Amino acid sequence: MNQTVFPGPRTGSVRIPASKSQAHRLLICAALGAQPVMLQCDGVSADIAATARCLCALGADITDDGAGTFRIVPIAGEMPAHADMLCGESGSTLRFLLPVVGALGADVTFHMEGRLPERPLSPLDAVLTAHGMTIRRDGALLHVAGQLRPGAYELPGDVSSQYISGLLMALPRLPGESTLAVTGRLESAGYIAMTEDALRLSGIRLQKQERTYTIPGGQTVRLPAQSHVEGDWSNAAFFLCMGALSPAGVTVTGLSAASSQGDRAVLDVLRRFGADVRETQDAVTVRRGALRGVTIDAAPIPDLIPVLSVVAALADGETRIVNAARLRLKESDRLESTAAMLRALGAQVEVHDSGLTITGRKMLTGGTVDPQRDHRIAMAAATAACGCTAPVTVHDCACTDKSYPRFWTDLSALKTVPAAENTELE
Repeated sequence: MNQTVFPGPRTGSVRIPASKSQAHRLLICAALGAQPVMLQCDGVSADIAATARCLCALGADITDDGAGTFRIVPIAGEMPAHADMLCGESGSTLRFLLPVVGALGADVTFHMEGRLPERPLSPLDAVLTAHGMTIRRDGALLHVAGQLRPGAYELPGDVSSQYISGLLMALPRLPGESTLAVTGRLESAGYIAMTEDALRLSGIRLQKQERTYTIPGGQTVRLPAQSHVEGDWSNAAFFLCMGALSPAGVTVTGLSAASSQGDRAVLDVLRRFGADVRETQDAVTVRRGALRGVTIDAAPIPDLIPVLSVVAALADGETRIVNAARLRLKESDRLESTAAMLRALGAQVEVHDSGLTITGRKMLTGGTVDPQRDHRIAMAAATAACGCTAPVTVHDCACTDKSYPRFWTDLSALKTVPAAENTELE
């Protein structure tokens, strides 16, 4: 199915859905806990549903009332003899639950879809097998068994923060104390901070000295019986960037100013571009300013790069995106797919081994975009319509269900800025 987005800046207000990243973590904590939890979660994406489905396969009872509330009854008693874990295309589900399965001593098969079988698990898989697990890949199937042992763990910080988060959620359940040392450069630190927050909320004790965690064993998760998933800064970024291309601006509500989500950094980048950014307690309004090219370090905010590239394509001068090699291992090769999306809409962009160089212009032409089944490329293309002279058609628009099922509905609720108000700011 295709979606055509008519050109022109947008204005209005959007209430953003629940954070996919936080929902994964709180669902896992609740399923590993000691008591049932009611979890308020405004919007259930395909990735969140995948985590809930896999936890149910392990013995949790998770029901969704259809109105934004999960009821989670924890995993209890003996593990099923074997569990099929249908994780879809969700890398978070697979990487978080792989160590958790080992902590439970479960025998499971992960069923992977889309590009997920091509995405790396090294060195996490080697670390887990060294501590008692067996892991065997067979095409799109990952066969896992064995009991994870407490001990000394070590992972690099520059491969995937999800590896570290998965172990942090698993190790407290083991019978003895463990340590987890994070070596080298740490990327996506905000996502690890989110995991630490979820564990502290659940009553889990962690000691952290520089880059080494000491984690006592035999702990039981106790998430509050009534818990809430905060708004998603990653998904908010698309509408905040639309605001940066609009003289009337766009307001996004439902956001926490105190959030640990790393993608809250979108506000700092938009300010550096020259956009007018104004924050209140739970809302942000962004309006267009005199946009100028900047240099963006992609290491801490890889998921923001497709949509920030759209702003760069409509900013005066050159924008350099650096330290972005990890984008090649996402739902698509996001360096190539971002560049292809921009070129299809008339932008000038060069691809490097670990980044992009984008030369901005006043307007883009519009055109047709193949998002390569990547939700963030599809939503970035829709954002680009705000700076196009002709419509943008997005193929396979349902790929946005992975993270933001109601994206197209929320987009349609915004109004197009009248031409008389759409004057260039200098």
